[in-house]
Amino acid sequence: MAEHKSLHSISHDHFHSMLVTQIIRKDSSAANDFIKNIDDKVNYTIHFYDQELVNHFYLEEQILLPLLKGISKEIDEMSNRLVDEHIFVTELVDELKFKIDLENKLDRISKVLEAHIQFEERVFFPKIQETLSEEELTALAHKLHENGYENIYKY
Repeated sequence: MAEHKSLHSISHDHFHSMLVTQIIRKDSSAANDFIKNIDDKVNYTIHFYDQELVNHFYLEEQILLPLLKGISKEIDEMSNRLVDEHIFVTELVDELKFKIDLENKLDRISKVLEAHIQFEERVFFPKIQETLSEEELTALAHKLHENGYENIYKY
């Protein structure tokens, strides 16, 4: 199923996040050119979380998910799962401050975030698209745009 334009901006964030998961993964060769040690990976992860993920989670939880609330029981359940996963990623990133077992913690963050993104892209977004009408999807795109998600497509 081709992705509806209303979800492109969120997917763009996901694409960027997937790149980060590859960089922070244990034994990753993706980081070799610009991240030289574990402390750099930790700092990179915290910076990415603070500068990108916090805002992404906020927009999903405060804009996207409330717009979808009540459309179907299945979407509500998936929405709850997404919020729980956001909380879990936040807790994992917070654990980095303890400086214990950092390589394995980064690897876990990478895997949890990757699975979260794959669920959104492969299960949640297709469910939204099959449930909402074209008009509802376009209205969703407008609301997301009004509230901080810049969409490169015209409505």
